[in-house]
Parts: sequence; C-alpha cells; structure tokens
Amino acid sequence: MQTLVNEKVKTSDEIILMNPKDMTMEDAVNFANKIAFIESGLKKMKDHLKLFVELNGPVEAGGVVWDKHPSNSWKFTSQSKKEFAEMIAIEGMNPWEYLSFSASDLKKLGWDDAVLSQYAESKTTHSFRSKKVESK
Repeated sequence: MQTLVNEKVKTSDEIILMNPKDMTMEDAVNFANKIAFIESGLKKMKDHLKLFVELNGPVEAGGVVWDKHPSNSWKFTSQSKKEFAEMIAIEGMNPWEYLSFSASDLKKLGWDDAVLSQYAESKTTHSFRSKKVESK
C-alpha cells in the first residue's frame, strides 16, 4: 500500500547535463539507470494523479489541465470498408491513396517478408528507447 507524504518538494526547471563527449561508459550506464528510475516513477505518478482526477475532477497546473480528454477513432466493418472505398472512387479519388494496412494487420496474415516485398516497399525506422536484453 502506498502512503502519501504531505511535504513540498523544491524542484528546478533546469537539468544540467554532462557533455556526451566527456562521458564514460560508467557515466552512460548510470544515466540510463536514472532514466529508467525516473520513467518508472513518472508512470506511477501519472497513475496516481489519474485516480485523483477520477475522484475529484480535473487538475490545472503549469498551464495545462490534467483530465481524461476524449480521443476519437473509427472502426469499419469489412462491408463498410468496401463501401467507403467505393465512395472515395465516386468522388473521383483513388481509394488506395487513402487506405493502408497496419503492421499488426499484416502480421495477422502470417506472410513473410518475401511475400510482402512483392507488393510493398519495406520501411525501417529507428526509435530511441530501452529494450530488454535477450537471454543467451
């Protein structure tokens, strides 16, 4: 069980970072561990604030409002996808310029890269994030 501590914490708006050229591997490992610690704490803090907002309503702080803000998405049936594509064509546009396949949809097909490469060009992006070390 978590306990709440009623104390004010002095924070700084400035984070002073070491020049990466001057860092050692040990510095980088310490830095990575601090990031993991902060991200874990940040998630817990957001979850905690979310519970507070659910109980008490929105919180305004630092020029932003913390609340459950709506987001909207559209779910098409197989039939409505077909009709939607037809409507795009009726409007004089190429439906295939607007319709695409998500990575998860392609994965569900179970086709390997050799098959997909016959129809599409592979695009690889790189995002900076941590990833669990694979066991040997």
